[in-house]
Amino acid sequence: MQIAEASTEIPNKFREIPDLDIGTHAGYVFDSNAEKQMKLFALCKESVNVKNCGLLYIAGKQGVKGIRLSLIDIGFDVASYQRNGQMRIVDSEEWYLENVRRPQFKSVEQLEEEFRVLATETIALGFSYLIVVSETDMLVRKGFLSKYVEFDEHLSKTIRDLKAAFVCAFDRRELLAAGIKDPTSHVSGSHTVML
Repeated sequence: MQIAEASTEIPNKFREIPDLDIGTHAGYVFDSNAEKQMKLFALCKESVNVKNCGLLYIAGKQGVKGIRLSLIDIGFDVASYQRNGQMRIVDSEEWYLENVRRPQFKSVEQLEEEFRVLATETIALGFSYLIVVSETDMLVRKGFLSKYVEFDEHLSKTIRDLKAAFVCAFDRRELLAAGIKDPTSHVSGSHTVML
């Protein structure tokens, strides 16, 4: 097991991100927060700097503030990207769930429409398309894995129409705790590419 050290540099092996063009629906299973950050943060940098895409980062258990601070730690100018409308960081529970007292997963149609509106706004601001990075760990932990999988399967059929690319990030530990014996196989079934 490789131990990550604090650094503002992203290792080369994580810089090689496959093309996330419109319609790409990628899955990613990670083993640690350090590994997740190296891969997903490299993707974030490439998305906004190289591809001129809008970016929606849906934060899991690390939270919005944790993701924002971690991105800043590696030299990512979060405030600038948020100011010009190129980037948003939101909480996964706030994005996917409704009814605070008795949380329920939003309908597939409602989520699709919210993504469609955001993608349309992103393109109207002059960005190429929308890239969504969605951490799922809190949803899995709170028992919403089956609902997320239902949304994920629908997304695979309609993603091209949304003018977006998606990366669904799954914490292997959370999937194992939820009873998924082979997390990578489970995730790869509903995604066009695995990171």
